[in-house]
Amino acid sequence: MDVPAVRGYGGHNPESFDDYYKRWPAELSNFPRCVVENWVHRHWQDFESLWLNRSIELFSFEQVSLGNSQVMEIEHTATWLKTLDCWSDGLFKNKARQETWLGKYMLENGTTPAPMIIAPDASGLKHPRGWPMHKNQLIEGHMRLAYLRGMIRRSHPTLKSAHIVWHVSMPSV
Repeated sequence: MDVPAVRGYGGHNPESFDDYYKRWPAELSNFPRCVVENWVHRHWQDFESLWLNRSIELFSFEQVSLGNSQVMEIEHTATWLKTLDCWSDGLFKNKARQETWLGKYMLENGTTPAPMIIAPDASGLKHPRGWPMHKNQLIEGHMRLAYLRGMIRRSHPTLKSAHIVWHVSMPSV
């Protein structure tokens, strides 16, 4: 599958998402526009090196709503969850984190600006980085999950009771 690279990725003037999306292959219409924007375009280098050889044409996406207790069940490797919780603590202790576009958005709106990507049936699959995946494996949205976990743990006053995420089903490779 020929997936176009994001022109200028990593430089000072990367290709806009709208321009990139015009070149997105019709054969990958299984990828919702939002997923292409927030996973492929925004994280091109990692997407290219980690996911392109994973039969992405077979991925399927479904938008679902998760309650706060379900968000807390999203998994990653054990050390990553500790890192994410450290990042979330920074949201409440570090003014610089609160003033980022993401920190501001989430503290004001009580949810994420774009859905995270979660693989709910990933148990038994291997992550491209080599570790075994879990049920409810976080695929994309690490900082959003970190901040959301912190808001849930602190019962932040703007916290919504539910959050939209993408569930992705992927083949075992």
